[in-house]
Amino acid sequence: MQYLGTNEAMPAKVGSYKGYKYFIIPSLFGALNGYAELPKDWKDGDEDELTVHGGITFKGYVRDGSSKVKVIGFDTLHAFDDQKTRDLKNVERECKYMIDEMIEKTSTNLALQISDELTKLLKKQGITLEEYARSRKKYIRK
Repeated sequence: MQYLGTNEAMPAKVGSYKGYKYFIIPSLFGALNGYAELPKDWKDGDEDELTVHGGITFKGYVRDGSSKVKVIGFDTLHAFDDQKTRDLKNVERECKYMIDEMIEKTSTNLALQISDELTKLLKKQGITLEEYARSRKKYIRK
């Protein structure tokens, strides 16, 4: 998803969860939208894999005082949404879920990067990852 600019609207709520900010901002139509700060090492396109409510519908910035925060977000203006879906507590819960998903995604990406780097280093030494794993088993206590 391409960056859509900056949402300049006044948040109904700003919170923090697991070290990331989240914002709940009313839309022009009165529904609440949720946004979460992106991790610094976020890869563009990874937001397409998140299962947040209705999917990610915004990628850009939210104004936080005099600075801007890079975020992704979702809205609650889908045909299947009702008052409960648009409730402040429900949108806040969904923001936290989105942050949990982002943390899991970045952790998975980091593990894959480490594995790739290890594989490359071993290949330079003429060793396969399987051979390396077998050699390490003798050091693991049962």
